[in-house]
Formats: sequence, structure tokens, C-alpha cells
Amino acid sequence: MNKILFATTCLCIVSGSALAADGAAFTWTGGYVGAQAGYVWGDGSFEGIDDHANPKPAGFIGGVYAGANYQFGNDVVVGIEADMAWSGADDSALVYNSAGIPWPADYPVIQEINRTGAVRARLGYAVGRWLPYVAGGVAFAAVDQRLVGADGNFNTTYTGWTLGLGTEYAFSDNMIFRAEYRHADLGSRTFDLQDVPPLDIGLKTSDVRIGIAYKF
Repeated sequence: MNKILFATTCLCIVSGSALAADGAAFTWTGGYVGAQAGYVWGDGSFEGIDDHANPKPAGFIGGVYAGANYQFGNDVVVGIEADMAWSGADDSALVYNSAGIPWPADYPVIQEINRTGAVRARLGYAVGRWLPYVAGGVAFAAVDQRLVGADGNFNTTYTGWTLGLGTEYAFSDNMIFRAEYRHADLGSRTFDLQDVPPLDIGLKTSDVRIGIAYKF
């Protein structure tokens, strides 16, 4: 009888512990900081009155991000996030005239993406420890660019919009993995050149990223 009573007591304790663990459901509410890495590819445009070029800077990126989420009772999650990434993406491209004839190869255009950043709102739906989401907001990019053989450079910081989607998985109460895709349209800027018509330079980018964050 004592053995049966002891076994029953142990079973009750174990069952109670399991139920308590199940009852402590994970919540996405809270702040977080993380590190990220990925690959970016761009679509640049140099447009003059009679000439044009289409560099496509591409390369790896890496940086940090931070934000905060709030999970509602119906499992909808809203959040705000900011990030910064450093980039090695660059490319050079031939310049073509209006007849489609390229300039000499010694006079290409060069476009280098040095840094990117964004401030985004996020909207997701929690499925336990999974969180698929969409995100959009304001994007920034610090870009070095020049026309070889021309005086000066056209370095600038572009500002535009970004939209993307991704998914996160909380493999513990504090550690969260993510994978996402985003697209950014950074618009264009017009630069005045000495003794020649203005030059309009634009940039769009796409990238894929993975990240790991610590949730507070």
C-alpha cells in the first residue's frame, strides 16, 4: 500500500509540473536586440540627357537590429523595429549613349552601398513559438558613386520606403531566430555636373537576411 501511495504521489507531482509548464505559454510581448547577416542585390540607374548606365551592386551585409512587440489576446502581434547594416555591395557598369553605343571601358560608372538602415512597423500572427510577419517603413542607404573621368563624386544618403516579410521562431523564452526578405525603393537624386547636363541617379535593392535576437 505504501508503495502504491508513493507512486501515485510522484505521478501527481510530475503531472502537475507538466501542466504548469504547458500553462506558461510563450508570449511575444517585450523588447529585443539582435544581430543579422545576409546578401543584398541592387538595381541602380544613371540617367543623363543622352546617356545611361545600369549598375547592379551586390554583396554581403551584416549588422544589428532592435525593437519591441506586443501580443494581443487574439495572437495578433504588432511591433516597431530599427536596424543598421554595413555592406560590401558594389558594381561598375558601362555607360551607353542614346544610340545604344557604349562609352570606352575606361569610363564606367561605379556604385557602392556602404550602409543601409530602416525603421519599420511589423504585423504578425503568433502560432505558439512561430511568428510569420510583414514589415514596412522608411529605408536609408549611404552610397558612394562616381563617373570615372568626371570631376567630383555623387556620394549621398538615399531615403525611400521598404516592404518585406519574414518568420521568427523562439527556440527558448529569450532566444529568437529569424529569416526574412525585404525590398527597398530608395528613389533618385539629381546631381549637377560642370559644363554638362544634370545626372539623375537612382537605386532599388532587395535582400535576404537571417538573424538571432535576445528577447528581454
